[in-house]
Amino acid sequence: AAGLRLPQKGTSTDLDSPITRTWILYNRPPRTETPTSEEGSNNVNNLNNAGKSHEHGGFLLALGLRGHLTALEMTDIYDYLTQGTISITVGVLLGMAANKKGTCDMSISKMLCLHIPSLIPQHFSAIDVASAVQAAAVTGVGLLYQRSSHRMMTEFLLNEIGKRPD
Repeated sequence: AAGLRLPQKGTSTDLDSPITRTWILYNRPPRTETPTSEEGSNNVNNLNNAGKSHEHGGFLLALGLRGHLTALEMTDIYDYLTQGTISITVGVLLGMAANKKGTCDMSISKMLCLHIPSLIPQHFSAIDVASAVQAAAVTGVGLLYQRSSHRMMTEFLLNEIGKRPD
């Protein structure tokens, strides 16, 4: 909820406190390595790290809703997507789609389509995508192509919505 208190990009207060790429990356939680069986695992630390990951995923979504995720470069987005946590992936996908709502941006479209199994070529069908990430990608495609009258994407989204879960 704190991310939604940030000023909308392009407002007069945005000139006083710009949200930059450095600021977003500085507020990223530290990465933690998964402990091996020899080291043992501390359940309290694992729960705290999971909470931070959910928190940061929501923060990225809020940044996208407020229009600030364009400050990140595609290498930063790739880094977030390969971090491995579902909540951060969902936050990035929905945040970027909300940030570019209605633009039909091809780079964001490609990023979203890579997370929808029915759009992945058959020889890559072994890729396992979490259902929450798939749902976020389909929702993101809807946001990205909002009011565009793009027939192929409209038909695809209608087919996806009517599909039975696997």
